[in-house]
Amino acid sequence: MTDKLTIAHLIRVTPHRAGIYETARDLASAERALGHEARMVDPYGMAEDRGVPIGRDDFVASCDVIVNHSGLGAYEQSGKPVVHIMHGRPHSSFLLELQGKVAVYRFLVGAANDPKYSAFVTLWPEFVPYWKLIIQNRPIHVVTPPVDLSTWKADGPRGYSFHGRAGEINVVCADMWREDRDPYHVINGFWHFAKAHPGAKLHLYATNAKSPGLNVLLAALKSIHALGEVCGYIRGLDNVYRAADALITPHRIATRSVREALACGCTVVAANGNPAATITGDVESPVDYARAISVAVDGVHSKTLRSDNRSVAEANFDSMKSATELVEVIRGVLSGAPQSELVTQCIA
Repeated sequence: MTDKLTIAHLIRVTPHRAGIYETARDLASAERALGHEARMVDPYGMAEDRGVPIGRDDFVASCDVIVNHSGLGAYEQSGKPVVHIMHGRPHSSFLLELQGKVAVYRFLVGAANDPKYSAFVTLWPEFVPYWKLIIQNRPIHVVTPPVDLSTWKADGPRGYSFHGRAGEINVVCADMWREDRDPYHVINGFWHFAKAHPGAKLHLYATNAKSPGLNVLLAALKSIHALGEVCGYIRGLDNVYRAADALITPHRIATRSVREALACGCTVVAANGNPAATITGDVESPVDYARAISVAVDGVHSKTLRSDNRSVAEANFDSMKSATELVEVIRGVLSGAPQSELVTQCIA
């Protein structure tokens, strides 16, 4: 086995639209920086995305290993060893199958008994006990959840005006609406915060403002002049994070938006138990969560706090560290040696 590996990341190429893609791109980019020939492979994709080439059939044919993010598709019979990364949260994956949308659990049961799947990887140690229920006889590796610290950074423009909808206090939420967890609770918490803080505004991203039900929540915010801009998928979220006073999220793990925001120096208000967040609160208690937001914005303009947020990202989510750990898993697969479980805690 040579020191330089050829790694094909199978992923549907959707720049600036999906956390799973951005994470795959961060890993491939970091692997290239480590000296490996890593590419993303999508038959319907582009030629390159921010320095990472998009491979095709010939690249898969010559690669050492496939890292599977979103399905093998036409490469099901490639004959290459496969490292499968489980990007989803177990409960969300279960609900997708329960609702008849995507059979994630059924797929994993089959993959666990398919010899071409050489290793299984999660980005969160909290989920290992759940995945173990369906992947019982195979090791589950934990790789640090990555963020490209050279792209998402605290140094940069901070004058984003939220398209003229900025408030005196600007709070953002960039979570997608998923089956297991969505921004519903934190929006309710923000309303209580805004009632006590006139001039505060909430800006929502990855959101469909015309969704039934959601428009009732947005109207309630608008009635107290607390609604900022509401967007779907956008480019330039780093500018948003740098301009924001805080990011609010209902999650207990270091999701993509949590990692990006911290890397940009933005204070994160998350659910109790989130080890990466600057400040936490009870998301299902709007009053307590409003209290947590108040704590966040009281000190957010401190340069020290922004520096501390960036330091958390540097210490725990550096994509170079993530890529190094994934390459270690890949080398274990290619060596044919028995695998032992590698658990890397996200937070030191």
